[in-house]
Amino acid sequence: MQIIIEQILVLALISIIGLIAFKLKAITKENNAGLVKVILKITLPILIFTTFANTNLDKEIIQNFPIVFISAIISVSLLFFLSNISSKFLKLDKENKALHNAHTMFGNTVFLGFPLLDALFPGGEGLIYATIFQLAHDSLMWTWGVLIMSKAANKTSEKVNKKHLLNPITLSFVIGLIFMIFKIRIPSLALKPLLGIGHTTIYISMIYVGAVLAQAKLKPLIQNLRSYVLSFNKLIFAPLILAFILILFKNFGLHISNTALICAVLQTAMPCMIIISVLAEDLGLNAKQAVENILVSSVLSIFTLPLIYWLISIFL
Repeated sequence: MQIIIEQILVLALISIIGLIAFKLKAITKENNAGLVKVILKITLPILIFTTFANTNLDKEIIQNFPIVFISAIISVSLLFFLSNISSKFLKLDKENKALHNAHTMFGNTVFLGFPLLDALFPGGEGLIYATIFQLAHDSLMWTWGVLIMSKAANKTSEKVNKKHLLNPITLSFVIGLIFMIFKIRIPSLALKPLLGIGHTTIYISMIYVGAVLAQAKLKPLIQNLRSYVLSFNKLIFAPLILAFILILFKNFGLHISNTALICAVLQTAMPCMIIISVLAEDLGLNAKQAVENILVSSVLSIFTLPLIYWLISIFL
């Protein structure tokens, strides 16, 4: 509990620096969009590659791999089911229902999930399970998620194409996995700078989140019931259901390590996915509502992530 609370506070502090930087105009909207590209195309792929390439493949990782992958699929499906119920309760129209579905289903598994789990489980194991979860999560995001949003915007699903699945993150995972399986070692001269670049992902990601937070207005956030209902499903209800399922199966003989189980549940408990707001704006949906979802869920996750971790630890 102490580790996860401290790590969230550290990440919150970095995001505050990003917020201040945006307010001082050291970072603009254009700069912030550039940070996303740097993270997704350079620092994060390098972080994933070096983590896998620098980890010894053992029996535990092999056993946990398919379980974590399937857990991500169960997680997204469960969140879709809950979002349909809550959208009826909130009486949302077609466009807002689609946004509510997508933002409930898909979380900030990269910008917050990766640095948090990497710090919580140092040595690479946490990041490996976080990456496995994210691969299944993003595969559904760029197919099912985009389809939901594009239909609501009365557009074709032209964005659902292979380029989103064949991206630098996926390729770095595959190459890193090959290095890990065949025990190919990176020369120390190359490994040291690559590790340094990869771990800047933590800081750049949270600076980006802080800059996004800086663009919000406080009053609409406090009054927005939709974001609170969404956050309850996403940050508390669904993670607890997934934890119950995994712990129940674990007690009946499912071979899953505590680390893998915690990573799967915490990835489910991440706040709203930031990229959804970019897609919403591009498709002509309610981008303002998307930003409010991100901000409300991100702030609440500071309290809910330690809570979920504590509740899981009671039963493990």
